[in-house]
Parts: sequence; structure tokens; C-alpha cells
Amino acid sequence: MRYVFNDHFILVCVFLLGGLGFYYSQVLKTLPANFVWGRPIVLLLWLALLQIGKIATLAEEADKVFILPKEPEMNHYLNRAMRYSFWLPLVVLGLMSGMSMPLVVVSTGWAFSTFAYFIVMLGLLKASHLRLQKYELYQISAGERHQWFGLWLVTSLLVIGLSLYTLPLAGPLTALVQFLLFYFMLNKKEQSVSLDWEKMIIVEKNRMHRIYQFIHLFTDVPEISSSVKRRKFLDPFLAKIKKSTQNTYLYLYARSFLRGSEYSGLFIRLVLVCGVILFFLKEFWISMGVSVLFIYLIGFQLIPIYTQFDYMVMTQLYPVPNEQKKQAVSRLVTVLLFAAALLFSVFVLIALPDVKEGLMIIVALVVEVILFARLYVPYRLKKMEA
Repeated sequence: MRYVFNDHFILVCVFLLGGLGFYYSQVLKTLPANFVWGRPIVLLLWLALLQIGKIATLAEEADKVFILPKEPEMNHYLNRAMRYSFWLPLVVLGLMSGMSMPLVVVSTGWAFSTFAYFIVMLGLLKASHLRLQKYELYQISAGERHQWFGLWLVTSLLVIGLSLYTLPLAGPLTALVQFLLFYFMLNKKEQSVSLDWEKMIIVEKNRMHRIYQFIHLFTDVPEISSSVKRRKFLDPFLAKIKKSTQNTYLYLYARSFLRGSEYSGLFIRLVLVCGVILFFLKEFWISMGVSVLFIYLIGFQLIPIYTQFDYMVMTQLYPVPNEQKKQAVSRLVTVLLFAAALLFSVFVLIALPDVKEGLMIIVALVVEVILFARLYVPYRLKKMEA
């Protein structure tokens, strides 16, 4: 977490969240009393939030051999794993449902104190979801798995709908009924099936891979393996780099970026995500914050390419000064950030109604790229070598 929530990222997030909060409060003031679309929006949001959080079994490949004789005791272990996996999603549900409460108040006219009913309801729905995930680790067919998930989805939709359209107290009461039904019915069905060790291991691998992918946005993760592709259509970009001693590392880093999936995939994902967000934003300050934040994130993720070839013995034999590596990384990051800034500028000019505001964001992005490449990149490289 110290790599993910570093000082600079936290500082940027504070300003961004502050801007989003201000924009959110201003939008709420413009909504009429008993806003019709408020309840459907909150209903779908809460239903989507319930999908966050998977059961953490911590199963490994060797377990299907060495722990297989202990299968009768696995039920107790999985119950503990289910309780262990409950708390983090509950925190996320608490934060996000709390942020949506102003919209609930505007749409329904209820008091903020009804939040207690809603968080209890969402906690019970998440508990039944984890209980269903535990049952899916047993040897059941795909059709049965889909049926149970469909039943949970429909009942959860009804529970949230009852709480938002009738009484808040109806939410936790009906959610408790759903949880008890799922708990006892699935307990009975588990007694007649065996644990699917292969599935349990695959599910845990996928869960950990998603976590590693998130962390990989901020730092190198050894568990994330990258692939290399020829990509002949990108050769013209490499041809623009003059093959001389001064460009040794620039050529290596550019080739690694264009033909590898690690940094190019990261760059493309962040650019696309930010582009989609900017396309739908109509507020100047929010667009400014989002574009500036993503330029920083992209540049921050590209800096570790500096160590890309440190494991190769041949690069240690090159008669090239170490300072050239730093210059090459700075040049590559500068070019890529200018490319990202150019794409962001197009989306901003399309989305914002005022051209002057769009031009102000473009100027801010250019200044940020220059300062990032001239000041922050050398600082980070020096810190990496320390």
C-alpha cells in the first residue's frame, strides 16, 4: 500500500475528490424535490457495489494434493474465509452508500438517519452473496450456478427496491430473510456435493490476479507476466530514432514499450479510461482535475521502465554512461505524455462548451508534462537508485 498510496497520489486524489464533492453538491442543489430518477440510480449503484468483494480462500496449487485428505474440515475453514472476506466489501459499501445518501435524501425526502437501515441491508445482502460464492466452490453444474446467482440478483433487486420505494426498515428485514434462506438452503445442498479443488484454486488465482493488476497500476508486480509481440506496423516509429551511441537506451526503451504488453497496455488503458471520462464531463474544473491526474498517473507508471534491462548482462557491458539511461527515460516519457495530452485535448475540446476553458486545460497539460519530465522524472530516478 505504500507504493499505491504515495504522497503525490494522495495529494492529487484529495484535490480531485474535493472537486468531485463540490460538483456533486452543486448538482444536488439543482435537482427538484422528489427527483424521479434518483431512486433507480441509487438502486442500480448499490446493486453494482454488491458485486465488489470475492471470497478469499487463499488456496494454492499444492493444496489439492496435500490438503485433500482434510476435505471434511474445509467447510469450517471456508466459513472462516467467508467471514474474513466480508469486512473489506462492507467498508466499501459503507463509504459509497454514504456518498449516495444525499441523492437518496433529495429523491425521497427521508432523513440522513435512515442510512443505518441501508448499511445493515447492504451488509446482509453482501453476506448472502459471499455465502453463494462459497457454494459455487463445490461440484455443481454451470446451469445451477447461474440459477442461484440469478435468484440472488432478483431477490437483492427486490430488497433494495422495497427499502427505497416503501420504508427503509423493510430493507434490513427482507435482507435478513434472504440471508437466512440462502444460508440454510445452501448448507443442506452442500452436504450432498464434494468440494471442487480445481475450481477453488482457479477462482483464488483469478482473485489475486485482479488485485495484482490494480497494484500494477502503481508499481512493478513480479506476479504479472508480460508478453512480447512483433508489431511490425510500429516499425516506422522505431525508424525515427537515429541508431547511434547516444540513442542506445532510447532505442531499447522505445522498442520495449512498443513491442511489450506491460507498459504499452498500461498506457493504452489509462488513456482510454481518461478519454471516456473526459468525453462525458461538462464541468471545467472536473475536466481539469481528471486530465491532470491521469497525466500524472501515466507518467508515474512509465518511470519503472528505467530498470527494464538491468537484469541483462550485455547492457552492463555497453560503453554507455548511466546518465544516458536517465535522459532516455525522460525523453520517452515526455513523448508519450505529450501524445496522451494531445488525445486528452481532443476530448476536452469536444466535451466542453467553452473553447477558452478547453484551451486553458491544454495549456495546463503542456506545463504539467514539461514540469513532470524536467523535475519529477529525475527526482524519481535518483530516488530509485538510492
